[in-house]
Amino acid sequence: MPVSKVRASVSAAAAAVLALTLAASPADAAPADHAAGPARLASGVDRNVLLSKAQQPPVDETWGDKPYVDPYFEPSISGPSCWEYGKATGALDGLNARYSTPTWYYNYNEVWVFADSAHAASFEQRWKDLLATCVQRSDPNSPTQGTVYVTAVNKVGTESGVDVWRLTAGITPYPPTTHWQVAVVRQGRAVYAMDLLDYRHGEPAPIPFADSITAIKQKLATYYP
Repeated sequence: MPVSKVRASVSAAAAAVLALTLAASPADAAPADHAAGPARLASGVDRNVLLSKAQQPPVDETWGDKPYVDPYFEPSISGPSCWEYGKATGALDGLNARYSTPTWYYNYNEVWVFADSAHAASFEQRWKDLLATCVQRSDPNSPTQGTVYVTAVNKVGTESGVDVWRLTAGITPYPPTTHWQVAVVRQGRAVYAMDLLDYRHGEPAPIPFADSITAIKQKLATYYP
């Protein structure tokens, strides 16, 4: 797939493919859990670094009490939305946790831990470079059904020095009716990304990330300075 991470108008299978390919890991599909089997990574990342239910962005539905932590997450080769899956990240470890609401939203909370702040900064910059070419690397006219494409990447705001981006996405042969809202926070030797999948129809207003970004910075300062 050219890109690393429609409800009513798209079948459940198609929606799962979209979440599968645009989210940070190809094994991180929403909403289905993974089949039984050994995890690829025994994550040593402190789970207390994850934002709580109350710290997730405010939406018009209630977030589930506990996130689903993906045992198949591969932090060494997967990154935030628009990362090319398989491209080495340089991360020593990582964690991917998915919060969800009953209908419209999935929010992926992802953490990568590096040897030092320089490696974390390099990861952040390479993600920004990939974000800038996300649309060009997509193919909305692909003859292969289920191919993910992104038609637009727009900055919707800056909170505490962190840019918040909105991706308009779809999968062939369906129209681009799904949105991702993405923020990447780097502090110390860790990077924390939020990839919020928004299934609402039309062009819904962006979801405020300000309080969540503040909470992320506090978490990283505490657990991975």
